[in-house]
Amino acid sequence: MTLSIAFASLKGGVGKTTTALNCAYAFARRGSRTLLVDTDPQGAIGLSLDGLGDRAGLSANLGNSEAALAGVVKTRLPELQILPMGAVDALDVDSFAVQAREHDALRRIVDRSQQEYDVVLFDTPAGLGGMTRLALEAVESVVAVAQCEPLALRSLPRLIELLAQLRDAGGDCSLLGVVGNMSSFRDPVVLASLEELWGLYRDLVFETAIPRDSTFLQASRAGVPLGLLSRRPPGVAAVFDSLVAEIEARLGIVEGDNDGGPIRLVD
Repeated sequence: MTLSIAFASLKGGVGKTTTALNCAYAFARRGSRTLLVDTDPQGAIGLSLDGLGDRAGLSANLGNSEAALAGVVKTRLPELQILPMGAVDALDVDSFAVQAREHDALRRIVDRSQQEYDVVLFDTPAGLGGMTRLALEAVESVVAVAQCEPLALRSLPRLIELLAQLRDAGGDCSLLGVVGNMSSFRDPVVLASLEELWGLYRDLVFETAIPRDSTFLQASRAGVPLGLLSRRPPGVAAVFDSLVAEIEARLGIVEGDNDGGPIRLVD
């Protein structure tokens, strides 16, 4: 069965898109057939990756129930494909979310992915309404991305409350965990926020925290995941391997079940 996960945050600018993108790359590197879906009408994934800006995608598929996956883009990594948002006029953002609900667009993507993908990841816009709400209703699990600063932590309970309400209403979505982003052990305010996050949410918080690192800006400027920034990936890219390993563990995926065992170097 295909796993469906949304990356969400009430507050913008917390590194949610960066986290979703690099986790998608890490899932694919670990052998999972992965689809990354951009649900942000601003096209955050398209802005993050070189070569996606002018591609059609989700926005072109709304009215066609048979074309939920039309516009999927293959990548250099065979196990990773991306469904960009495509063009959405700034004046049509609100109506776009309404149309997406009318056509049940995100659930159709999950349903159509069952045979082709092992994991479907949704990057969502900031906030808890519109396309984010649709994503939360369509997936099984949510990873909450929390920047290690006071305002972001104060907004986290609202996301948790919404997920509880959706479950009370019969939804299947549950909080898989909270990942602390832009962490630093040198900044006392950031460190205090990270400690507060651990103190408040304990077992919900992933052990892996994503550090504040200038390499992220380099990858953003180049329009690539961290793992493709150079032939020898920067050390910080390993953070997402660790995070994905934790996600798999929480989902009950035992390492080695799907990898077929060791691969011989010499035939």
